[in-house]
Amino acid sequence: MKLRIFFVADPIENLRPQSDSSLALLREATKRGHRAHWLTESEVEYVNGRVMLRARPFLSFRPDGFPNLGEIEILPAEGFHVGFIRKDPPFNEDYVRLCWILALVEKKVFFVNKPSLLVRYHEKLLPLEGFAEGFLKNGDLIPTHLGSGPSAAAFVQNLKTPLIISKPFLGHGGRNISQVKREEFITRGLGQPEKWEGVVVQPFLEEVLQEDRRLLIIDGKLKGQFVRVPPKGGFIANLAQGGSAESRPLSRAQLSVADRVARFLKKTGILFAGVDLIGSKVSEINVTSPTGFLSFEKLTGKNLASDVIDTIERSALRRKR
Repeated sequence: MKLRIFFVADPIENLRPQSDSSLALLREATKRGHRAHWLTESEVEYVNGRVMLRARPFLSFRPDGFPNLGEIEILPAEGFHVGFIRKDPPFNEDYVRLCWILALVEKKVFFVNKPSLLVRYHEKLLPLEGFAEGFLKNGDLIPTHLGSGPSAAAFVQNLKTPLIISKPFLGHGGRNISQVKREEFITRGLGQPEKWEGVVVQPFLEEVLQEDRRLLIIDGKLKGQFVRVPPKGGFIANLAQGGSAESRPLSRAQLSVADRVARFLKKTGILFAGVDLIGSKVSEINVTSPTGFLSFEKLTGKNLASDVIDTIERSALRRKR
């Protein structure tokens, strides 16, 4: 069965073919003969009772890895079997609008991931959801604060680590993460409380320098993982911020956490996620536009985009029955 698939993602010219997981999925799907269209979030519309897409058909891949796309076609979303929501953050008003509109056709289109779940779950709070649901233990989590400056200062006072990490609640991609000395943070938290509104505060974990891992979970199973190492002199291991990828086996404790996170995601209906693990503690669970396929493939030779397309093919067949 040949599928009709649409990708809602960033403009093609903003992508990096050598590392982009969305293009890896597009390549795998079209290699199998599925028909694909590409569009951005502003090209999803609700018109007279229907969700409409202003989408460009995929034609071919160029030698540089970028796809050739045809002219814009105006098509009903319900005419597609599968929809990939691969728009990178920020998680803002436009993104919420996109998910609300696409959620109207969730019963007719198989989504990766479902728009209703993308609005329901926040990546920085998903580990806490896993704890609340009984899948994760308190020791699996990084102590976290999100609130006012004075309460953040009180939170930090009770921590034993000399360094503190702060990052914007709606941030992404390792951007705007700061490392602050504990005493300095306490002074700022009390003296400049407005600065810490909407900021996630956590202790700095030394393991981030050697054991920052990306786990790739597909349909409730751990399919791949790799270590992300910060650049020399840095502490941010995100590959988009200059980190490098290495292949190392997981410890028994890490495997246990990975299994429990995978079962939690299966229960919630999240098909594809990138889980960030520091040591054996869950930092974030990325569900909006998880990456890492090509980094993992370069290290191991395994094509995880193929696993995702296998999953949507099986799901489409079940729906057809």
